[in-house]
Amino acid sequence: MFAVVVASMLCLGQLVQLAEAQDRPCDKGPLVGTIACDVHQTPEVRAVNIVAMLETAEKISLMDNAALSVPRLGIGAYQWWSEALHGVANSPGVNFSAPTLYATSFPQVIGTSASFNKSLWHAIGSAISTEARAFNNAGHAGLTFWTPNINLMRDPRWGRGHETPGEDPFATGIYASSFVPGMQEGEDPHYVKAATCCKHYYGYDMEASGNKTRHDFDALISVQDEADSYLPAFHSCVYNGKSLGIMCSYNAVNGVPSCANARIMNGIARGQWNFSGYITSDCGAVSDVFANHQYTSAYQTVTDVLQAGMDTDCGNYVGHFLPYALQNGTTPIDAVDDALVHLFEVQIRLGMFDPAQNQSYLNLTWASNVNTPAHQQLALEAAQQSVVLLKNSGGVFPLSKSEVQSLAVIGPNANATSVMQANYYGVAPYLVSPLEGLSKYVPTTYVEGCNVQCVNANGFTAAAAAAAAADAVVLVVGLSTAIEAEGLDRTSIDLPGQQKQLIQQVAAAAKGPVLCVVMAGGSVDFSVARNLDAVQGIMWVGYPGQSGGDAIAQAVFGDINPSGRLPHTQYVGKYIDNLSMLDMSWRPNSTSNNLGRSYRFFPGPVLYTYGAGLSYTTFSYTQPESQADGSMNQSTTAINAAIAKAESRFEYSPSADTPALFTLNATVANSGTRAGAVTVIVYAVPPPQRPEYGYPIKFNVGFEKVTLSPGQSVEVSFPLPVHAISVINLAGVRIPVTGTWQYMIGDELVANVTAQ
Repeated sequence: MFAVVVASMLCLGQLVQLAEAQDRPCDKGPLVGTIACDVHQTPEVRAVNIVAMLETAEKISLMDNAALSVPRLGIGAYQWWSEALHGVANSPGVNFSAPTLYATSFPQVIGTSASFNKSLWHAIGSAISTEARAFNNAGHAGLTFWTPNINLMRDPRWGRGHETPGEDPFATGIYASSFVPGMQEGEDPHYVKAATCCKHYYGYDMEASGNKTRHDFDALISVQDEADSYLPAFHSCVYNGKSLGIMCSYNAVNGVPSCANARIMNGIARGQWNFSGYITSDCGAVSDVFANHQYTSAYQTVTDVLQAGMDTDCGNYVGHFLPYALQNGTTPIDAVDDALVHLFEVQIRLGMFDPAQNQSYLNLTWASNVNTPAHQQLALEAAQQSVVLLKNSGGVFPLSKSEVQSLAVIGPNANATSVMQANYYGVAPYLVSPLEGLSKYVPTTYVEGCNVQCVNANGFTAAAAAAAAADAVVLVVGLSTAIEAEGLDRTSIDLPGQQKQLIQQVAAAAKGPVLCVVMAGGSVDFSVARNLDAVQGIMWVGYPGQSGGDAIAQAVFGDINPSGRLPHTQYVGKYIDNLSMLDMSWRPNSTSNNLGRSYRFFPGPVLYTYGAGLSYTTFSYTQPESQADGSMNQSTTAINAAIAKAESRFEYSPSADTPALFTLNATVANSGTRAGAVTVIVYAVPPPQRPEYGYPIKFNVGFEKVTLSPGQSVEVSFPLPVHAISVINLAGVRIPVTGTWQYMIGDELVANVTAQ
């Protein structure tokens, strides 16, 4: 375990002194007594007043992510770019040095998503924002954090897929609307605790393919895919979650670079979803508008991005060209003022202008509020709930603590530490590897076998010998950010190098049970482990963060019961044969060799489907007889009326106040011998239609996680809105589909509802 010893403590008095040292404009200085500091005015009114006092040169200096100070008004410099994807993370705005030496490192998002636990997602957001405030109070972070990443994992090769909640637009939207309030809301109702940023808006889900990169790619997206796949999570993040930030992406969509796209920023986000925060570019994306997309001239690019709704440039393009664009009349000063009002309004809502003595968040310190026992436990619980049990032949697992006296721990990720943080990570207080976690239970023999690239088999003989000598084997394979990362897509979804052969040789040599643990973000073909009888168990664990090794070991030896479900489809390797990453369609398209993407549209065989996951106990489902008597049937008149109301509110995804058309109930019972948690996922299966209509095979309409003791049962209810009994047509319009809709929990039918 890598540990950092803390030796500093900040007291409240020191905090107030620190806040004063940071020159809070309304504590003292020229703004005191102006409308800008009148807390009885709205943030917008106050922001307008600040902008009215700025000189043109001062305005220009505030337009990039590294905003300069305005000494004349007592406004300090500010770095808009801080990261906190799964914990406060390395970034220009974050400083990991005394006194802020580390931050809690939660599992990478793809793993946390596997929990399907809304309250967990909210709690993680809350813990991160507490630590973010502690960093900010020490002057070591901003208050605007560019998280969450809610692009969908459209293609399994995407290097950043593990930053996201997975492939499902509904579940991704629920993640966003749970995590964002966790980050932004807190004990003080007067101020936002830490501002989030929904990214990357939108159609960004590849790094490079063929002769295209994310910087010059034009994503051709149909209105049907836009409405039911690309926009719902952003709607949920902005409208339901109330995020204060959006990041426009590098790519273009249908010919228009995202950061110059007035339709999606001012039209959809601000106009339809009532977004009232700030929009930042991705870093270098404004330069891409001119240099890579070649969309406009150098000066016109500044005008286009500002008038489209972008407020700050992560980069220096706007700061460099804006003086000339203003001078020659290309950019109107009103466009600059509008952007600055949005920026200052966000800072005011964060309390950055107001007197320190009225702000309770300034009481948070690194020594008292970072890596607390509660946060350590939360990180452990998140890792525990990230474990997905996929195979357990003959119920061999969990291993017996009394019968297993020796354990071979083998594989490229068996002693992983920083690998468990994936990317966008900070300095962790400790990192418990799988080897360290398992060694707490039983004497272990460790053999790496090969590194994650596994280009040679030099270590296989030692690995096989260790497997032959041990009572049981835990073999940890998979990927790392050396294989999948920002700027690095894969060209294959097979296990890297000779990892397949490592599994085969270890399994053949083992005298006891073999568990294959897959540590990876994106989909990977580990069918060798599924197909080998000598591999009795498979667990998928994502990238499980600082306590990952403990969570894995506890699952192996039964101190916890795995309850995770896959947040994306695990495809077989040939799925990507002749499938272009540049094909943005989710639906099958024979002319482009696209067989369909995700569980919603791919009908072919897969290794493990979305939502797959086993338990050490068993669960059964029953439904009320009333759900079979036709009482839930819906008329197309009622469905159309509900659609009209949803469309009038531009609801690409259900909102908290979207009325239910009907309620689905099911009783879940633990019919096994162990306590356990289960995720109850309800899928809607539309009536059969012609394939060219592009309707989904099925889609997620609700999920809940429940924990039950042996013999215990509970009724779960799913109030289902119109989104659960309608589809998006080729024109991008939501419509009813007549016929019998099936509602499934896993593979079990729980209700038929006829739309007539």
